[in-house]
Amino acid sequence: MSRYPIRDAKPEEQRELTRLCIRATLQAGHDDAFIDRVMPAITITLPMITSGAVQVAEEQPGKLVGVVSVQATTLRGISLLHSLYVAPAYWRKGIGRALFETAIARARYQKAGALMIYAEPSAEGFYKRLGAIRIGEDPFYYSPDIVLPHFIYILAKDSWN
Repeated sequence: MSRYPIRDAKPEEQRELTRLCIRATLQAGHDDAFIDRVMPAITITLPMITSGAVQVAEEQPGKLVGVVSVQATTLRGISLLHSLYVAPAYWRKGIGRALFETAIARARYQKAGALMIYAEPSAEGFYKRLGAIRIGEDPFYYSPDIVLPHFIYILAKDSWN
């Protein structure tokens, strides 16, 4: 069992999870003005939580240290990694990897064969180390001065059932 158990998020954790996303984004080198522009993209919403798309990592019950969200897309067989954030004090402790494994399991549950990722530029190496393939890049819709690398992670064919 992981030192940081992962479970479904609860509706009452919505604000705390969004604050975790903000702290991680600030620690990644962005400023308050950037946060203001991208809030729609980094907010964990109640519909995301109640649909079962959001899972959290805990250090202990109630102490949230990471969040991941995977959503189905209109593209058959492809899920989208919407969010993956780890509280800055817990970076480099394996939580991001565990959350990514949870994202893969969620994509399998959605019967996807691939997981699309629009990554924070500083997370490019992280996704490459996990086996994601860089397939392009585009300016970030909410902040065009930031170019987001795009990745795809192909799920093993035996998991498509």
